[in-house]
Amino acid sequence: MKLTLNGETIEYAGEVTLAALVCERGAAPERVATMLNDEVVTRTARAATPLKTGDRVEMLSFAGGG
Repeated sequence: MKLTLNGETIEYAGEVTLAALVCERGAAPERVATMLNDEVVTRTARAATPLKTGDRVEMLSFAGGG
């Protein structure tokens, strides 16, 4: 299926949940914020959030530093 991830069109053939996409992209689930079609999706809701062709996903990773 085609998704837009952080503004870039990608082909995604994995499991069709937001949680699976986060894991496939190598992001630490507890250190990333997600939005699906301009709606915030909490970490606890990702596993129950299905993806479909045309969805727009934003993933923002938190980084520490000083």
